Amino acid sequence: MDVRQMASLSSSQYLSQQSAEKYLKARLEEASIAFIKTHDLNKLLLLALSVEPTWVLLNPYLQSLNNYAVSFRYPGNSATKQIAKDAIADCRVVRRVIR
Repeated sequence: MDVRQMASLSSSQYLSQQSAEKYLKARLEEASIAFIKTHDLNKLLLLALSVEPTWVLLNPYLQSLNNYAVSFRYPGNSATKQIAKDAIADCRVVRRVIR
């Protein structure tokens, strides 16, 4: 696997995390729930549960995605094809539930 492929895999994980984060923050904004600057999906979910209690089922997906906020953005950590697929699948679950 060349450097471009590895960067693409790492980017897919980061962007999956970012997508889930934006969905959560959009719902918090819509509900006028204040939140601090954070990339922690677990903290955002806890706030959202006050208006969307069924979203508790997202917890395992968000925990998995939470690891990708920074872990693959720096040299030395490389993503695998399977991890990238898992991140995208988790993001799709989050998107499906929140939309």
